[in-house]
Amino acid sequence: MRHLCWLAIALMGLASSVQADEPAKPYQIITIKDDGIIATGINARGEVVGFEWLEEKERPGVLYQAPFYAKGKQLTYLPLLDGYTATFPAAVSDDGLVVGRVGKPAPPGVRVHFRNQAFVWEAARGIQGLGALKEDIASFACDVSSDGRRISGFSVGDNRIRACVWDRDGDRWQATAMPHETRLGSNVVAISDNGKYVTAVDGVVPCLWSQSPSGEWTREAIGEASSLVPRAVNNTATVVGVRFTGDGLTHAVRWNRDEGVKLLEKPKGYVRSEASAVNNNGLIVGMVDGPHGSKIGPNAFAYQNGQLHLINEGGPSFTAATCVNDRGQLAGVVEAEEEDQEPKTEGLPTKKPAP
Repeated sequence: MRHLCWLAIALMGLASSVQADEPAKPYQIITIKDDGIIATGINARGEVVGFEWLEEKERPGVLYQAPFYAKGKQLTYLPLLDGYTATFPAAVSDDGLVVGRVGKPAPPGVRVHFRNQAFVWEAARGIQGLGALKEDIASFACDVSSDGRRISGFSVGDNRIRACVWDRDGDRWQATAMPHETRLGSNVVAISDNGKYVTAVDGVVPCLWSQSPSGEWTREAIGEASSLVPRAVNNTATVVGVRFTGDGLTHAVRWNRDEGVKLLEKPKGYVRSEASAVNNNGLIVGMVDGPHGSKIGPNAFAYQNGQLHLINEGGPSFTAATCVNDRGQLAGVVEAEEEDQEPKTEGLPTKKPAP
């Protein structure tokens, strides 16, 4: 029977498993645990944030997502912010600053201010809410610069959703809105490691915001309407993400100043793809999948220098790469397969939806 196993990986000594006449891969897969891990971010030291699927003690067979910060095999479970019931880590800086959002339920039809709020967590200082732009009522942190001094995300107010950044000022964080023509049209606002580029969708148009030496942010459309939903950007302003098409499929996309928007070619038999991250060497990682109901995919992929490679070295099947650092260390989602194969959807534990 097949069952889902989620791991973040870093397989040291990967090159030793490659045939002598094959070139060494530009990436590594680092293992946190054998199963039950979904990675959402990785830093330059290979530290990972994400979720571990754990079984509820009160309800055997029901799984919930436990948020964590991992240094090697050591997992630290992230706390709740006072008044909230869930923590969702999204990214981690090189010095261990974790960012994301906290959430709490609301009764039907009742408006709860700061039902969702961006947060930061540090081992030494604990968890702290970031607030929102002036007069807004909710916020989400999506990404963080490598030095941990600038966070990207978005702020929600009455009839407005705006991409923004939070800049560290001592023990406080100062929020700044990105210039918009309309309202934010995507749920990820990514930032480059150097903190100089931010990318998301403004209305239906993919955009790149760049900071000038004077500190001013400028907005630039980088594609036609609905051509790209950004997921990540690197220090050279290369943007990667997905394109949604009318047939319900997604396609991995890259944008740079030399080539503009480009679809990444999928391997034969695959019909769906997503690009999730890009490092500063131009290594793109993500996922490809076959037709619904087929035995093709899903598989993690790495793309560089015009070539897409499936990541299938030894061990469980790495089904999606979600993040990568400049050392080529990957983290993501893995689907392990047992000997007797049955349909993926049978025999799985019940998963409790996040609030």
